[in-house]
Amino acid sequence: MPDTAGGAQRSALKGLPYRVARLITRGLAVGKNVTHGAGLRVGRHAIVSSPFGLEIGRMVSIGPYSIVQVSGSIGDFTLIGMGVQIVGRDDHAIREVGVPFSEATWVGDREPTARDYVHIGRDVWIGGGALLLSGIRVGEGALVGAGAIVTCDVPPYAIVGGNPARPLG
Repeated sequence: MPDTAGGAQRSALKGLPYRVARLITRGLAVGKNVTHGAGLRVGRHAIVSSPFGLEIGRMVSIGPYSIVQVSGSIGDFTLIGMGVQIVGRDDHAIREVGVPFSEATWVGDREPTARDYVHIGRDVWIGGGALLLSGIRVGEGALVGAGAIVTCDVPPYAIVGGNPARPLG
């Protein structure tokens, strides 16, 4: 039986219970300041939140155990694998000398900067276990390999992998 994304249903639940379970999972995972288009799929134990605003396009899939805690945008038809982290690199101030990191100014308590945002283009595939730090752009149609650590922009239709991520094809 097809699910709302048009693919094969992979759950033991069928029909209405399946749709209700999906809604509950998405409701628990998606926090404030996040807007999304139709067909957003969020896996178990995923966290999606934003300090300044995150726009997620249509038919986006975020895998189980993934963490998306940045501001910015995720384009239509993007696939985010299991255990992916898309996180801020300046979440706590590091230049407040004598202040413990846990007590330093948090990103949500200051004005946003360009380094607080991630912009992921349309039809991007991010492999499982990848880490994307804020302040970057991932171009349309790009593929980020599993386990890659992305610290700078990825051009459209590029294939990147490794630590730090570099072009592979």
